[in-house]
Amino acid sequence: MHRTSWTEAHDRVVAAAAPDVPEPSAAELERIWLRVDTMPAAPRRRRRGLRIGIAVGVAVAVLGTSGLATAQLYTARTGHGPRDAEDLRLGGPGEILALAAPDFGEVIAEETTDIPFPSDADRAFAVQQQVDDARGAATDEFVSTGAVRAWVASAAVCAWSNQWAVGTRTGDETARTEAIGMIRAAPGWPAIQALDPSPYRSRETQQVQDEQGVVTTEHYWDESQFYYLAALGDAVEQRRIDPVALLLAEHNGYCRGGLVPDLPRADPMVRWR
Repeated sequence: MHRTSWTEAHDRVVAAAAPDVPEPSAAELERIWLRVDTMPAAPRRRRRGLRIGIAVGVAVAVLGTSGLATAQLYTARTGHGPRDAEDLRLGGPGEILALAAPDFGEVIAEETTDIPFPSDADRAFAVQQQVDDARGAATDEFVSTGAVRAWVASAAVCAWSNQWAVGTRTGDETARTEAIGMIRAAPGWPAIQALDPSPYRSRETQQVQDEQGVVTTEHYWDESQFYYLAALGDAVEQRRIDPVALLLAEHNGYCRGGLVPDLPRADPMVRWR
């Protein structure tokens, strides 16, 4: 059997693929041990095991996150952005955030202050949605600020649609007009522009093989994330509630009950009847 010999070319490939992991400074390690020492007292044997376990966990986390500084493991902020064009396309723009960090909610609140909401309660609900979705995340799970901002913007569209529904039903033209203006302006919000600056819809085809091996050609529409906003803007100019709710239920995904109490059919979890 022929065996391929190891060459300098292999060494170069491995070296290029290996992440550059900086050594934590003495100050960073000291901050970690100070945090450990603030934990409740425990028997010496168990406490030694806990300290060793945390040290191993820190080492694994540092190696597993391609060089994130040790001190940053206690905050959602990493100071890092997308690694390359593919990472940007798949994960979105902006800083990479650690989902499991205890201050994830605070960071999300800071990052989304420019997104308009009808009320502080709606804004708080939208931020909490992101915290709830991140619950149970592992230390090696991350998300970009661009993606989270887009999701929170989607929640804001839900909240403004709910205000529109209330204004439409009650005859409150001031609230209705404000909501229409916000929904119409949503495609230009920075949080939406960053991910979907040129909304599109295109007809695509794909080959599908069934269980018997028969291959057929199927056609489908490929739409960008916020393509539906144009149709939503047209729909809210009318006074029919159901078409607006249906658009949101089919295309948004963040219109949960707390954001659309007066537009319940916009919630994708509610069966459309």
